[in-house]
Amino acid sequence: MRVQLKVWRQAGPDAQGRLVDYTADNVHPDMSFLEMLDVLNEQLIAKGEEPVAFDHDCREGICGMCSMVINGEPHGPKRGVTTCQLHMR
Repeated sequence: MRVQLKVWRQAGPDAQGRLVDYTADNVHPDMSFLEMLDVLNEQLIAKGEEPVAFDHDCREGICGMCSMVINGEPHGPKRGVTTCQLHMR
């Protein structure tokens, strides 16, 4: 599956930020959102580009470190689900 993303990129707290369009290829429906970002980062690194930075720790739905805003919703569209539990299907 191919996923189109708009990622907020900002070099630091005093730098001007912007939305950047990315495409993640070969995303499997059973991947979590964080695993999809890993795929995107592998593609970016292979092209010599800066990977997308994001907080993550346990990837087991326990710690809550993977908090993101997905489609305007904290942690994504499902209530009570952390980003690492949100699957691409």
